Amino acid sequence: MIQLSGISKNIDTPLIGKISFSSVLKKGRHNTIYINPELSYRKLKDYLAVISSVENINIPNLEHLPIIYNTRDISSLDNGDVVELLPNGLINVLYQINSKDNILFLTQRCNQNCLMCPQPLENKEDNLFETNLKLIQLIDKSTEEIAITGGEPTVVGENLFKIILACKHFLPNTTLLLLTNGMKFSDYKYTHIFSSIKHPKIIIAVSLQSDNPIDHDYIVGREGAFSQTVKGIINLASFGNIIEIRIVIQRYNYQRLQSIADYIYRNMTFVEHINFMGLETIGYALKNLKLLWVEPEDICKPLEEAVHYLVQRHMKVSVYNIPLCLIPKRLWGYARQSISAWKNVFDSKCEVCSMREKCSGLFESGIDIYSKYLKTL
Repeated sequence: MIQLSGISKNIDTPLIGKISFSSVLKKGRHNTIYINPELSYRKLKDYLAVISSVENINIPNLEHLPIIYNTRDISSLDNGDVVELLPNGLINVLYQINSKDNILFLTQRCNQNCLMCPQPLENKEDNLFETNLKLIQLIDKSTEEIAITGGEPTVVGENLFKIILACKHFLPNTTLLLLTNGMKFSDYKYTHIFSSIKHPKIIIAVSLQSDNPIDHDYIVGREGAFSQTVKGIINLASFGNIIEIRIVIQRYNYQRLQSIADYIYRNMTFVEHINFMGLETIGYALKNLKLLWVEPEDICKPLEEAVHYLVQRHMKVSVYNIPLCLIPKRLWGYARQSISAWKNVFDSKCEVCSMREKCSGLFESGIDIYSKYLKTL
């Protein structure tokens, strides 16, 4: 999440609004956060709040105006972005109108404990439901895709249904990508209700880390997870949902990539897409790196075999999060620029690489780890 900061005044509770660098009609001001206005302007009181880069403020007759001033990096914001202003002066950018990587973050909680999870597990209750409902109403209607993520989104229970219904109402043309471990969908009733929402453009991306329960359950830290995830995938398919399978490549599954591909083909030919994904080395993945690490060259053969096994059987396959120089040239056509812009970086040697514009680059968290393996093409 992109975050700015300044000095807060008259903000007692979080405020969520849409950014504007110019005046808007009065009827839209209650949801608008005005950026860098002339502080002598009248009627600023109609706006939700103001963000200013000035170091000191003195606004006659507007003592109660919510404002964050002395704010740096305002140029990183655009008209139509949605931000959250906090009483401590922090500004969280919840939505970027010019980004393709926007998310609805539903919860920090999870019902698994994956070895390679990029964020620590949080079991405390979080209160993000109202924030997300407000955000959905402010997101630009032309947004192509939004990912619903966490934590594990399904642990919020029926609130997930309400979030999807809100998206269906306020963002009818936006594709939703639900990132989930799939376990909750083993509950047929829950899956039935979820499917009855009939969102016209939703993809369910399910994490499946092996072709057998022993390995999968160990990787995700939950006994019985494999059985529930597979049952969840079958239930989702029975209601006609679009399903994507995601496999994170690491030591405990890299030698079984073709076996996983074979399992998917023999049991889940209905899936729309299969993604083989490189590690994001942050959070638990960094903590457990010695357990998870595989030399990049050792991944190449099993990955190539798994990809071509599925392609030969007319299944759609992609490779995410792995630079082109670390995979065989025969896999380049399946590699995607998959890393969110705000955490995507390139090494200095990439600047002169002929394939830079088509490459995924790296997660910022992994630049020091992978730098010595990178090659100029």
